[in-house]
Amino acid sequence: MAHAPKAVTPAVERDYAELRSLLLAPEQSRLEQLQEQVEHLDLTAHNLNRVLPEAIALRGETDHRLTHALTPHVSEALGVSVRKQPHMIVEAIAPIMMPAIRQAIANALRSMVQSLNQTIEHSLSIRSMRWRLEALRTGKPFAEIVLLHTLCYRVEQVFLIHSQTGLLLAHAAGDSVAVQDQTLVSGMLSAIRSFVQDSFGATPDQVLNTFQVGDLTVWIEQGPAAILAAVIRGTPPESFHIHLQDTLDRIHAENSDALARFIGETASFAGVTPLLDECLRTHFETRRRAVAPITWVLLAAIVLGAVWWGASAYQERRQWNAYLDRLASEPGLVVTSTRSEGNRYVLAGLRDPLAADPDALLQDSGIAPNRVDSKWSPYYALDGAFTRKRAELILSPPNTVELAVDGTRLTATGTADLDWIRQSRPLARLLPGINEYDDRRIVERSLEELARSLAGVWILFEQGTAILSPEQRQGVRRVSDVLRQLDDLARLSGATLEVQVIGQTDTVGRSSRNQRLSESRARSVLHALQPETFTTITFQPRGIVPTPEPSQIQAAATLPQERRVSFQITIHPAP
Repeated sequence: MAHAPKAVTPAVERDYAELRSLLLAPEQSRLEQLQEQVEHLDLTAHNLNRVLPEAIALRGETDHRLTHALTPHVSEALGVSVRKQPHMIVEAIAPIMMPAIRQAIANALRSMVQSLNQTIEHSLSIRSMRWRLEALRTGKPFAEIVLLHTLCYRVEQVFLIHSQTGLLLAHAAGDSVAVQDQTLVSGMLSAIRSFVQDSFGATPDQVLNTFQVGDLTVWIEQGPAAILAAVIRGTPPESFHIHLQDTLDRIHAENSDALARFIGETASFAGVTPLLDECLRTHFETRRRAVAPITWVLLAAIVLGAVWWGASAYQERRQWNAYLDRLASEPGLVVTSTRSEGNRYVLAGLRDPLAADPDALLQDSGIAPNRVDSKWSPYYALDGAFTRKRAELILSPPNTVELAVDGTRLTATGTADLDWIRQSRPLARLLPGINEYDDRRIVERSLEELARSLAGVWILFEQGTAILSPEQRQGVRRVSDVLRQLDDLARLSGATLEVQVIGQTDTVGRSSRNQRLSESRARSVLHALQPETFTTITFQPRGIVPTPEPSQIQAAATLPQERRVSFQITIHPAP
């Protein structure tokens, strides 16, 4: 009897499920992700960034629709970027633009200089007057009129044209030439050439080689694969045909492969431009002309102006040198430096305050004062005349004193009061250039003058008395003042004085009594003089009695001057 299988319990199923999960979970998860990607294809940025560059490159090789689609967006992005960051575009195009700008400026300057040279060369002649009238009449610039009349010929443009297609291969133009559309011009040249050949039934060997348009002439040189056309103003020599033909032959030799394979791309003919530039020639008339009269007039005016300027400069230089010599000869003025600054003179020097005024000397020289800048520094000149004059200003001597300068020694002679003598000695030592001051002659003469003045002074007494009255004491004080001056002067000079005080009486009375009376009068005056207060004076009282003649006794008794005290001074100079 068969047994039915036992049912699988839930616990066993859970074990199986857990075992499957452990064994197949990674593969199962990967399969589910792949299935989800296949069912829901999502071109995310993460998926697209790996194939975008290759996709753009492949798309661009098939057609240009991607270019047309991106152009508006790229243009807008470029505009926004330039507005926000303009320095980026500047840095990007600077390496290209700066050489082009420099070349354009150089060409413009070269053309301007050439035109200016021609204008200046022909601006001072009689013929130039006619040309100026022509410029006014036609409204053209004078430089252009000069160029038209003096230009022999000038090659303004050169075109290199492909013979079969008529397309422009290369082009060169002069600096000051107004260039139109080169491609249009070359097409017109080819059309004119073909028109002439077809209209007149010319053979292939018979081609148009010259035609004229207004003031311009076009020379055409025919080659196997290219045509060289030169636009010329004026009349060139026939030898220029040879130069054009040589240039065309050289182009064919160096660019034969490019000419044979030409299908419209002209980049391979960039090296032809220097050859075309060599054909841009300019030639002006070179024959010598007589010098225009106005040129002689201008030259004469220039020569006369130069002579006048030279004479004026020479005269002014003479006046300036004479002024400097005058300054050098003036005592108390020392010129230390002179120089010229433009049309002005700059002068520096030393000036004693007692010297002559340089401005007054400048006015006498004939030079305009406003053309001279002078700077004088003060100093003391040690010339004898200046030293003496300075001593007179500082010491202010009286009219009785005369000053003399011998080297560095100042000597004063004459007479002066004691106050001036005292004040002059310290001031004299401060005088510049003075090392010694001698006023001994003033002191000696002043001593003598005072001594002589005292010799005539008397002190009169009443008859029979030796007592000083108040009036007599005033006379003694006056004598004392003079003696004090003598004492001061003697002390200044180192001398000593001896003063004899002499008392006298009249002849009335006995001689012995009169002798005693005269001596008493002398001692009374000496006592009043206070002799101990004098340092250089010694006093000697003495009495004398006159001996009258018998016939004069009665008359002498009536003479008051006999009853006097007088003074006799003896000066002993310093040893």
